[in-house]
Amino acid sequence: MSAKEIIEKLRLTFNELVAPVAVANPIQLMDATLMDGTAIQITELMVGGVVTIDGVPAPIGEHELSDGTYIVVGDNGVITEIKTDVVTEAKKMQPKMQPMADEIGNKFSAFESAANEKFASYESKFSAYEQRFSDYEVRLNKATQVIEGLLNLTQTLAETPTGIPDASVKSSSSFAEEKKSKSYDILFS
Repeated sequence: MSAKEIIEKLRLTFNELVAPVAVANPIQLMDATLMDGTAIQITELMVGGVVTIDGVPAPIGEHELSDGTYIVVGDNGVITEIKTDVVTEAKKMQPKMQPMADEIGNKFSAFESAANEKFASYESKFSAYEQRFSDYEVRLNKATQVIEGLLNLTQTLAETPTGIPDASVKSSSSFAEEKKSKSYDILFS
């Protein structure tokens, strides 16, 4: 293939790429009206549809249709979000929600009364434990007083000897004192 043939093929291919494409099905525009009375055209009322006003893309923002539907328009008039009238939806849902709300309210009331009963039960058990603890505390105080008295008595007994030590029992004193002590015993006996 020569250079001329290659260039000619490229030119034909390029012309095919840029040639206008014939649309088999022209886009059907749906006419609608905004709440303020402005007439608009919409390709399709769903996300991705295009909104135009007199052939120009609709301005960016939220627009309310005459039926209460809100459409959020992005760049080039493309619909990015569709919102239904919140009040109308709430009114439609209210009859369906009322039985569910009553059921939830009843369940909550039952749960609340059961929790209150358990709390009262725990409160009575706690007061019984407090009474027992108080009884044990009184007993413990008495026992502490008795033990302190016994310790004082033991200390007093340990500090004051009851008599002369037995000579046969070895003590920490020296042997000379023991002889002396025995001699006094003999003298005074």
